[in-house]
Amino acid sequence: MPKWRDSDEKKAERFGNYDKIRRKRQLHQRSNAHDPWEKPESEWVLGGDRGYFAARVVEVHKRYSFVSPEPVIGEIDSRDVWLATVARRHLTQKRGERNFVTVGDRVLCRPATDKDGRVESEIPSCVLENMAPRKSRVFRPDPMLPEREHVLAANIDQLVIVASYRAPKVRWALIDRYLVVAEEQDLPVTIVMTKEDLLDDEKFGDECRHHVDVFRSLGYRILSISMMERRRFKSVIQEIKELLAGKLTLLSGHSGVGKSSLVNLFKPEIVQEVEPEPDLKAKGRHTTTYASLIKLGTGGYVVDTPGVRSFAMLERTALEWSHGFREMRSRTGLCKFRECRHIDEPECAVLEAKERGEIDARRYQSYVNLVLGETGRQGRLRGQEVNEEEGVEEP
Repeated sequence: MPKWRDSDEKKAERFGNYDKIRRKRQLHQRSNAHDPWEKPESEWVLGGDRGYFAARVVEVHKRYSFVSPEPVIGEIDSRDVWLATVARRHLTQKRGERNFVTVGDRVLCRPATDKDGRVESEIPSCVLENMAPRKSRVFRPDPMLPEREHVLAANIDQLVIVASYRAPKVRWALIDRYLVVAEEQDLPVTIVMTKEDLLDDEKFGDECRHHVDVFRSLGYRILSISMMERRRFKSVIQEIKELLAGKLTLLSGHSGVGKSSLVNLFKPEIVQEVEPEPDLKAKGRHTTTYASLIKLGTGGYVVDTPGVRSFAMLERTALEWSHGFREMRSRTGLCKFRECRHIDEPECAVLEAKERGEIDARRYQSYVNLVLGETGRQGRLRGQEVNEEEGVEEP
């Protein structure tokens, strides 16, 4: 937990909304800055003697990023890539995020000059002067500094969660976490289950189909596919193609579930590396090493993120956690106590619905683990990554 001032700690204890307090402080810092980094596009001045232009961040590294011109939103010139650094005057600003920009950000750029200390590169260099306010963002705590945010992508139109039934085995609680983020950001979300050809065990297959049916009953769009049997799933591939067309989509999920293979189905401008070893089917390998924005030949753009081993989340109140579970949201106002946690309180509408079988037991347990943060398997990891080699099963 960050070392806040006593007044902030008291506020956190009283309201239990740590994330909102931090955001309020960041906005206060930005409003007091003489030349704020974040500036509405209506205040941008394009062209001029210095050649200002609007662009989209397509890839981010530690000290620099790559951007592509985007004069009109949705018309990214992905063939024109610039190496970008942030204007020096912004580097002293105190930030609560891992990077100044992330994939998907709209930025105001100008060509770099010798005074900017241009980076030696075969591609043109530019300086990022400002960033437009984000319309949406998906983030988690930075594994190195949990009090700092690691924004995975910004300004996306929808979230596609990719999970495999096996190799690696599906983590249903990880899907729950992504759904909480989607609900908070009001993002349309689709779940794509891969490696359906590995559902050869009857008991395991029935269990998976049950969980899939639960998600469908909650109104989530869920598709199932096997990359090994593409002809059989031709209609599903067409459905995914139509889903991605004309949108900026964030693809996210566990390492080795097949995100890059999925992207390669839709003629990306850069073919994504896929592990060629035959035992990939049995293991699942991490091949994407950094998030990047990719233009699809069939229409639309995707942000392909590195596979995660865990998805730690910031502290939230029980009310905020329950908002991320559709089956609970409509019932939270019916409990006897306004601040009911839905765990052991009397006359709790959520608990009563669970007892009647109206709320799935696994989903409910996932919620409880998030509220209590008790375990590393399904609960909140408090900003710590889980090491697969240690034999601990992540969410």
